[in-house]
This record gives sequence, structure tokens and C-alpha cells, in this order.
Amino acid sequence: MYEKAFLFNGIGSKPEKLLPQLTPEMMEKYETYKAEAFSRFGLDTDMEKNTGYNAKAVEWMVPFLCDRVVYEYFTENGITPDIGAGYSSGIVSISACFGSIKHTDAQDIVMTNRSMLRKLDEEGIKLNMGIVIGFTYDDIKELLSGKFSPDELVIGSVNSSFHVMISGKAEAVEKAIELCINEGAIKAFPMNTGTAFHHPLMKNYSVENIEICRNMEYKEPKHPLISVFSQSVLSSAEDVRKENTCNVCTPMRWDLTLKKMEELGVKEFFDISANGAIKKFSRVSKKCRIYTLEDILNGKYNG
Repeated sequence: MYEKAFLFNGIGSKPEKLLPQLTPEMMEKYETYKAEAFSRFGLDTDMEKNTGYNAKAVEWMVPFLCDRVVYEYFTENGITPDIGAGYSSGIVSISACFGSIKHTDAQDIVMTNRSMLRKLDEEGIKLNMGIVIGFTYDDIKELLSGKFSPDELVIGSVNSSFHVMISGKAEAVEKAIELCINEGAIKAFPMNTGTAFHHPLMKNYSVENIEICRNMEYKEPKHPLISVFSQSVLSSAEDVRKENTCNVCTPMRWDLTLKKMEELGVKEFFDISANGAIKKFSRVSKKCRIYTLEDILNGKYNG
């Protein structure tokens, strides 16, 4: 039923890792989209001149603009998806690229992060996220069980059999990372986001985000999505609305999402991030392959 899937990454990649991967033609399109988006919000196109919450917001805007450019490059060159999935804020990107929401609406969602960061600062709440490499979901669950309350720390996403994201209060994340390292993790480190995406406590600090996601106009997507929360196929406007609305404060299962797409027949996955970020933490079976922008540019895909 489905053969090709497009995968959209979240906001973890820095601009300096994304932009050098774009060709001159793609960079020209990116600059056009950047000028339009930054003008809407009164941001300086010289990103280093933005300060405070604007500085973080423009950094998080860049992956959305790059996703759009890469998506359009793929589709204009004859690679079209049968289905797709968004990792974390990649849900916003895929919703726009698949035509369920406007690209300007996606930008509005990104910019709500300014009010979220402001509210956290005003209340003196210190949050963070972390990555643990080398343990399975069951390993991590057993290791952390009884040592942290759900209010302090949750597993925000199981990315693969060896790659897990934790999320919660900064002190708890720091302690959990130290514990994992001491117990033999290959690698464990904080993401230093200042937030705890995919933790239920984020509901208290993301009111603007949730309200915008709930109330904006949605259309039926051009291609179905797979929910990273329930692994169900999303094909209606209301389905996509719910996926966006619950995104910030709901734990994900990225590993099960990829597995579900394989069960639906997907053999070819396409990483829409400019720097191949999705492929780095995702795993599919040997009968499948994940292609990156670099693969496409270098002629490694002949479909």
C-alpha cells in the first residue's frame, strides 16, 4: 500500500549544521523563505543580531525552513511520498509540507516557543532533555525506575533499540545521565534545550502553543501521516490537528512508528533534514533503507 515514507526531524540541529548542506540553488530558496518568515515577526535576517527569546526562536525556525526546501527539492525531482512521519516538532513541518496547514501557520507555532521560554524563566523552572545511547527502552526503564518520580523525569522518546531521549527537570536529567554513564552507556549527554518537550508538565508552559494548534485551520493532508504517539494512520484534518495539539507534552515512540510503516509496506525512507539527522538515530530492518539529502545529491538513489 505504501512504499516511500518521508521523515521530518525536530529542532535539535543547529543552523551551522544544516545550511552548509544546501546547494547554491537550495540556499537561494532558503534565503527567500527566511526573509519572508523573519519579516513577519520583525526578526533580523542576520541571526546573530537577534537577542533574548528571539535568538532561540530564530535558531528553531531554521530547521523548518530547511525542511521545506529539502521537501520541495525531493518532490520537484520526482521523489514523492506515500506516507510520512514527523519527529517532535517535525510534526509541524510535515503538516505544512503535506498541505494540512499553511507554512505561515507552521511559523506561528514555532514562534510560540518564545512565550514558553519566557514563562519558564519567570517561574524559575529549570528543564532539560538528554540523550542516552547504548541502552534499550527496557534497560533505561529498569535503570531509572524508583529513582525519579514521573514529575521529575520521563522517557520522552524511544528512537531506536539503542537510542533514547529523556525529558524533565534539569537536575533530574543531569542525575539520570550520570547514572547511565556509570552503568555503561556508550554515550549520554544533556541537550541543553531549557525545555522538556514530550513531558506532561509542559502543558503548563505551552498554553499559547496548544491554543494555536487547536484553533488554526487544517485541511486533509495530501499524504497520510503516522502518529508518533499512537502509530495510527492519520488522514483527516482533525487527525492532524490532534497530533499537533498534543505534541509538546506527550511522550513519543519513534521506533514503533518506523516499525509500523514497515508493516504497511514501506521499503524506502527519506530523511528530509538537511544534515541527515533522522538517519543518525533511527533504525529500520535490512530490507529497507533510509536515504538522506546527501545520498540524493550524490546519485545514490536510483528509484
